[in-house]
Amino acid sequence: MNARAQHPLLFQYHNSTVSYYRFGTGPQVLVAFHGYNQTAAEYLYFEEVLGKTFTVIAIDFFWHGQSAWRETYDFSEQDLKHIVKGIQQQERIVQARFSVCSFSMGARLSRALVRSFPQQIQYLIWLSPPTFAFNRFLNFTTNNPIGLAVFRYFVNNNQALMRWVNWLHRAGILNRSVHLFTSKFIGNKQRMQKVFQTWYAQRKLTTHFGRFAKLLNQYQITTILIVGQNDAITPPRKLIAFVSKLKNHQIFVLPQKHELATAQTKAIFKQLFSEPEEGT
Repeated sequence: MNARAQHPLLFQYHNSTVSYYRFGTGPQVLVAFHGYNQTAAEYLYFEEVLGKTFTVIAIDFFWHGQSAWRETYDFSEQDLKHIVKGIQQQERIVQARFSVCSFSMGARLSRALVRSFPQQIQYLIWLSPPTFAFNRFLNFTTNNPIGLAVFRYFVNNNQALMRWVNWLHRAGILNRSVHLFTSKFIGNKQRMQKVFQTWYAQRKLTTHFGRFAKLLNQYQITTILIVGQNDAITPPRKLIAFVSKLKNHQIFVLPQKHELATAQTKAIFKQLFSEPEEGT
């Protein structure tokens, strides 16, 4: 493993700090986002199969790793755009085109980055992205005044939240994937505060999926979807249907659950990217 990649690097953005990892020596560039309660270090697992094709910049989202948002205003797509450009400049990366990869929660960031640089994106790689139902649930709890007020209350009342989530699931209002996801992270106030901070920070990164599909097709971006057939957190059926309608796509359904660093995913990356493309 590249010795430099073993420790996070830091980028200062106004008053905020962004930690990230750089690894690989490939001629292409890949910007990667992790899932909730992980760090960008998860992607180091793939250095062997990605590093010859890509120079990878794996970024810690705020309240993960050493990243911390300290601005007095809401984080936005413009901020993400400036952060990525700033890291590229700091790392002296000059390639105009790049690809984007995300796992789970990181899909919101990947979609925002595609919207900011559509003409520069080569691949959009989604690993177990959230379901459409979960995106609607997140939008309601962070952008709707009623949903936000309820969310804030439950952050300070963990057990009440667990009872509410279970009731909504039994009533058929909350689907199984959202129920499992929320149940997984309910347990103590500190954990719920991190969930709230993370979700709230992404609240402006909303996606109209119809328009997003048109954008992917317009700029001929190749979308690669890698999902687990046993994923109960983000069941892949509707995402598979969405991606399968895109002009340029590849879909891989693997015998795994809601996981990032697995041998199965590494094998897919090796199949797709282990050798650098000629003429790049």
